[in-house]
Amino acid sequence: MRPNFIILGVVILAAIGSAYYFQNASPQKMINYAPVESEVPKHKQQLTPQFTIKRFGDEQRTLSVPRDTAGKVVVLNFWASWCAPCVAEFPLLMEISDIYADDLIFIGLSSDLTEAAIDKFFNNIDYSPTEHEWIAFDEGGNITRNIFQSLMLPETLLIDQGGYIVKKFVGADWTKEEMVADIDTLLAKNATD
Repeated sequence: MRPNFIILGVVILAAIGSAYYFQNASPQKMINYAPVESEVPKHKQQLTPQFTIKRFGDEQRTLSVPRDTAGKVVVLNFWASWCAPCVAEFPLLMEISDIYADDLIFIGLSSDLTEAAIDKFFNNIDYSPTEHEWIAFDEGGNITRNIFQSLMLPETLLIDQGGYIVKKFVGADWTKEEMVADIDTLLAKNATD
């Protein structure tokens, strides 16, 4: 009977600790994202907060969003190698990235606990990022949780050429055709502006 009380005590402490952590996580900036399926007027969209990442495997290269991505559509994906839906959607994201190699920057921001986990994942699928694909380790989750308040993986943001967040995909419940259509719309809109 005594081991049951110990287990119950540990579970209760873990629940209290989790609640305290998420209650007191202070975001740097609150962001109201565009609804997943509706067009948001330009004057109501929010500019992507400034953040800088280091390219995984090449610590000398950094990318500052939105400063270094101006003029390109950005697909910002929050993922982890232990997340089954993240792993399932990764090939589709790479196909889309390849289609728009000249007009798009793909950023895969990993919430893995270690860089070794990311390295192992990419070695298992024999993947090396191209020039327009950036994989980065979000050590401690600063960008994922504190700047974008993303607590559920996977999550993908579509950012227009001006740096505005125009669409948010939560989970892997989207199709290649849907994202291609959204990117085509952004590219066509930019061509006419």
